[in-house]
Amino acid sequence: MSMPDRRCFLAFAASLVVFAAPLSAQTGTGGPGKAAKDASSQRESQRREAVEHYLRAKLYAQESEFEAAVREFKKAVELDPTDGALRSEYGELLRDLPDYPEAEKQARKAVEFSPKSAGAHRLLGQVILATAKDKAHLEEAAAQLKAANELVPSDPQGAVAYAQVLLRLEKPKEASTVLEEVLDRANGPAVLLLYGETLERSGQLQQAEEVYKGLAKLDPENRAALMGLLRVYDRGRQFDKAAPILESFLKLQPGNLGLKIQYGGLLLRGRRFGEARKVFEDALAADPGNRDALRLYAALLSETREPDKADEVLRKLQMLEPDDLEIPYRRAVNFLEAHRIPEAEAVLQELRAALVAKKPDAPEIAQVDGQLGYAAYLRKDYAAATARLEPHLRGEEGLNLQAYNLLLQIARDREDWTGGLRLAKDAYDKAPKMTQAFQANYAEFRLRSSSAEEQAEGGKMLDVLAAEDKAGTLAAADAWQRLDKYGRAAATARAGLERDKEDPDLLFRLAASLEREKKVSESVDAFEKLLKVRGDHAPGLNYLGYMWADRGENLPRALELIRKAVELEPGNGAYLDSLGWVYFQLNKLDQAEENLRAAAILNPDDATVEEHLGDLFEKKGDVRRARESWKRALTLKPDEDVKRRLDEKLQKTEGRDAQK
Repeated sequence: MSMPDRRCFLAFAASLVVFAAPLSAQTGTGGPGKAAKDASSQRESQRREAVEHYLRAKLYAQESEFEAAVREFKKAVELDPTDGALRSEYGELLRDLPDYPEAEKQARKAVEFSPKSAGAHRLLGQVILATAKDKAHLEEAAAQLKAANELVPSDPQGAVAYAQVLLRLEKPKEASTVLEEVLDRANGPAVLLLYGETLERSGQLQQAEEVYKGLAKLDPENRAALMGLLRVYDRGRQFDKAAPILESFLKLQPGNLGLKIQYGGLLLRGRRFGEARKVFEDALAADPGNRDALRLYAALLSETREPDKADEVLRKLQMLEPDDLEIPYRRAVNFLEAHRIPEAEAVLQELRAALVAKKPDAPEIAQVDGQLGYAAYLRKDYAAATARLEPHLRGEEGLNLQAYNLLLQIARDREDWTGGLRLAKDAYDKAPKMTQAFQANYAEFRLRSSSAEEQAEGGKMLDVLAAEDKAGTLAAADAWQRLDKYGRAAATARAGLERDKEDPDLLFRLAASLEREKKVSESVDAFEKLLKVRGDHAPGLNYLGYMWADRGENLPRALELIRKAVELEPGNGAYLDSLGWVYFQLNKLDQAEENLRAAAILNPDDATVEEHLGDLFEKKGDVRRARESWKRALTLKPDEDVKRRLDEKLQKTEGRDAQK
């Protein structure tokens, strides 16, 4: 608008104000009520002048002359200080500049003078939200935005604002409920995108997928919808669905190395190791020093049981980033995963010394000591492990979960039920609602107690926990399994499936518990159902395949299932043992030995692996080595069935040690 246009506009606006004024304010008649009329006339005059300043402010704002707009708004507010709508519009301008302290002041006045104004409450909530630094401020913002939404429940703008603060408060399910009320009135994709996010964050992945797919169908180039689908598929481990989306991005940007590496990371998480390897090797050929590619390539090499190559890559990364202490930590973990304990401990000790020299009380020292404690645990040096872990059991941020879980496992291995109960109770008492696992651990050790009262209370705790939700059911079922109460574990999982039908995790607990209860037919049915629901469930594939292999049944199918499990997790020693055992049953002894030896490296203290190696050596005619493996298996705390079987094998081969 030009300056002449502006003058005409203001003159016209002023004339409107004059003509809109009450007749008494224009005539100014005398009489007994003259003083009151004069006061009224003065107020009307101020109001007219306030409107003129307001209109000028709006015009200046339209032309991006914000300093002038603020001056005019100030004058308008001074002339008409109790006008809530005026305060609200002034606050909106200040919010957009942004000048949050002054915007909040005006918004609070707007709410005071216009308590039924949805816009005033929404403005105040948005301003508080913009500067919120703690939960108390977030909750105050939520209260204002809730009030705005309740005053005009059909307004998409108010619903969106309220849903956004609910997301900040980690209440995604409530946010999705708020948005559902306005979906039919929403224009454009913004509300649907936010709705998809609320569904996604509340764990309603299938519904979120439908929302994002609907948006992508309407606009195939809606990147926000495609990114939402990627997050849903990643969280739901539906990597085969996620890969084509990233592939489509790559086709549009073939030279985008960062995007290519992200695609490789997706393939890695999807256990598509061959494809991921090619992506990383191509990326490193193009940029040998690419940090992201080196990190992911090292992770892949660790996963595929190539610890020396992984360490070589990590050493190269360490040369590029010598100050990044996460890299030697990752080197140590790589060795630990390969059960190369002395090498892991050497790297950890060197890292610890560097941390202490830099800052003796650095919080990272607790992490390093945690891994040193784990290394000692793998060596069955429980005293050394405990000495490393106990000093870090509690820190500034509360309980150290790594130290807590490992100390609790040491108590189980030592059958120190009193010490385990004391540790579990202390953690539960200090943070009873921190995790359901805390409750399950406490209940487990109460059930291990010699006190009938403690046992009864432990059972009640697990029953209450199982009734809460899926996570509680899983925690309770796992506790019953650790207690060798497989019937109770199966019943717990079955009850959970009535609520969460066809849930893979609950189906796995049910199937495994039924197998341990010797209900093989029912167990097979449950595993088959699990694999129909989720065909890439590696534990389920391995368990069912091993069941058949151990019984000498369905060996071709058993081999197929176990191979797939190993492809998904090639560094899993238990799966390699299963693969070796099915080859043994198929009389393919060289392949059996290759996999059983690999399993023994990864799980050096597994009685079952040692027994299988002994059986293999016997079948090959090397009775001496067979007996050595069986004897070692007896030292590794096998269960009673395995112990009895090992004793029978040793008795049967007595005196045949020298034979081959």
